[in-house]
Amino acid sequence: MLARLQKIDPAAKEVGDWQKSYLSELVRKEQYNFDSKAVRQYFAYNKVRDGIFQLMSTLFDISIHPWDTTTWHDSVEAYEVRDNGKLMARFYLDMHPREGKYKHAAHFSLQNGLTGRQLPVSSLVCNFPGGDDGSGLMTHDQVETFLHEFGHLIHHFFGGEQRWTSFSGVATEWDFVEAPSQMLEEWIWDADTLKLFATNEQGETIPDELITKMNTTRYFGRGLNVKNQMFYAATSLNYYNREPDSFDLTRKMIEMQDRYSPYKYVDDTHFFASFGHLDGYSAIYYTYMWSLVIANDLFSRFEKEGMHNRKVAKDYREKVLAPGGSADAAELVKDFLGRPYNFEAFEKELDKGTR
Repeated sequence: MLARLQKIDPAAKEVGDWQKSYLSELVRKEQYNFDSKAVRQYFAYNKVRDGIFQLMSTLFDISIHPWDTTTWHDSVEAYEVRDNGKLMARFYLDMHPREGKYKHAAHFSLQNGLTGRQLPVSSLVCNFPGGDDGSGLMTHDQVETFLHEFGHLIHHFFGGEQRWTSFSGVATEWDFVEAPSQMLEEWIWDADTLKLFATNEQGETIPDELITKMNTTRYFGRGLNVKNQMFYAATSLNYYNREPDSFDLTRKMIEMQDRYSPYKYVDDTHFFASFGHLDGYSAIYYTYMWSLVIANDLFSRFEKEGMHNRKVAKDYREKVLAPGGSADAAELVKDFLGRPYNFEAFEKELDKGTR
């Protein structure tokens, strides 16, 4: 990245935090012959949505149907989920931007499932292209985000057959709660999955060559990203493990950035003021990276036995998702993998970024 920056500015000595995304895109385009804009033509919102529905239906033997109900906006869609014909959950998709709306992407539980009493109900709230006609073209990382949030959604309704609401749905320990969603992201890199729905306006399916390039560039900068995540996690922890009036927010942030981040502090900036996870996650932002360790280990079984292996998917649904929070997450993972989770799969993922 520095070498590429020096072609623009020969006097450059380091890569700034504000330059990383632009330079990464240049390197991917020039050294890997991959332009992220080239894949957008294959990701029209409606096709992505239907493709994710089809993937979930095939993997987990469910069906998803429109739900005839009122919504809070004309652009919001509503659906029912059926398991062998039996109604098991409902959800809303509020997926396109509008004035005054929440600006990020998230899954919100609206009603927890209780066996024999009430169904789980959720909403996905995102800000993807699409709007009225659904023709908006998404970037690949937006498709990945869609599938990530859908991972929370299926966890909520598969885990909704509980006696107590405190165990229902996404009710696991915080340092596991992201793992099922992060694992599901893997399917959006899989050629067989992409070909279910990734077609352009002319009806042409995304070519194998483009998928290969996309996967080749996937690991560029992975190590830098992990180091930067450690900076975020350390900031989160060190803001909450001491008395509020005992430290200066900016100085503590700079200390953590100097220790963990590959990018230096930019004078007169205050990253913590826009760090949304400080409100809600408090000290435990680390859970994203720790959950990823577990997610990679969970995926190792799919990777070995087949990403579209319905027996593995059935085991995953029954042993990891369906219990909700009724058992320790470590026990759920052990039941699925046949052993305690470990760091090896995550280490292999990191290693891919060095090749």
